[in-house]
Amino acid sequence: MAAQKVVSPFLPFMEKHAKALKMNLKDLTVASLRSLFGHVYYIWRTFKPALGEEDGLKYYGNVWAALAQMSFQGAMQKLGLKEVKDLPTFGRIVEDCFIGVPALYVTRRSTKNEHVGHVLWCANPAYGPADNTYKRHDYYRQEVYLTYIYLWALIEEAKKVGLKEDILVELPSGRCRDGAACACQIVLRTRDADPARPLPEVENRFLDLETGEQEPVLYVLKKQKRTLEEQGPGSFLGFFAVDFLAWLQLNIYVKGKAQEVYMKLWQTFPPLWVKDAKLDLEIGKIKTIKDVANIIIYCQKKKYNAYTLSPTSNGSATLVSGVDPFVEVGAMLQAPAGYNQTLAKMDQDFVNNVLKVAKLDKIATATFSSHLAKGAKTSEITIKMRK
Repeated sequence: MAAQKVVSPFLPFMEKHAKALKMNLKDLTVASLRSLFGHVYYIWRTFKPALGEEDGLKYYGNVWAALAQMSFQGAMQKLGLKEVKDLPTFGRIVEDCFIGVPALYVTRRSTKNEHVGHVLWCANPAYGPADNTYKRHDYYRQEVYLTYIYLWALIEEAKKVGLKEDILVELPSGRCRDGAACACQIVLRTRDADPARPLPEVENRFLDLETGEQEPVLYVLKKQKRTLEEQGPGSFLGFFAVDFLAWLQLNIYVKGKAQEVYMKLWQTFPPLWVKDAKLDLEIGKIKTIKDVANIIIYCQKKKYNAYTLSPTSNGSATLVSGVDPFVEVGAMLQAPAGYNQTLAKMDQDFVNNVLKVAKLDKIATATFSSHLAKGAKTSEITIKMRK
């Protein structure tokens, strides 16, 4: 009998937006993985100079701690657990949380006092952005430290549901930090464990070299015996959840600078996406209002807002969208009203920067006349050519 296909409860949410974006499940899963791990990288790159290295890393770490809490609850539900009383049970939760990243996690040892897992492949860094080498290395040095934060957050959640023992965390190798490492080693021990006991050998293989022409995440899902229907929705929703969690950290801890820093985060993307838009749309010199509209539509689609063009007769054009995943995920996470207000301001600033980067701000304007984040039924952008 064939294995039953496992799907995510958020699959209808993803399918609705895939239809609006005119993308299939595979392409949207791959795109959202790139977006998710690109976004966490750019959050770090924005937080660090804006807040200072110490606070920037602390608040960025809080984002990962919040993600760990969400992952823990998902794993408890998936595994049918009501309590966590021992390390072997906690190890199963850790394995499931890493699998959902997605990562190829192999439990190499599970005893009463010790759990050892090897991460042979991880979507971060596999789907992170290509960027300046030094900045990337600086970032990944922090990522291994943040794995500790992620695991400590999981331990705290487990203690709330029955775990009594102290769990010590050790990461002898991390593929982000140690470029030649074949696996990240996750070592969890109780205080009764023997720290001198030799660890399981790390297999000398790089999964990245085994994927061939196949999309890496598809190869890894086969290894995990999981489907796009199970993985895709979590990756898609995760992009918007990370955005909200970043805003939330700013809003809680640096309230006076929260909106400024959040805007700086979203000012990162127009320079990247306008260049791609002109190439993909095969637009040389932008001359018409339709060219302007298509550039904005392209850049909005890169953040998964689907707009359609409705030209009008007075020399202006209107872009209309009836869905906004940022607003929807914010509602799922019970975001305060301030998040929606900031989303509307960010979207206007984003469009302004698209025009500026495309050198169109002197010849065209693009203004939101309504926005779903403000409670309207649709988001509408009116584009006008300057006379």
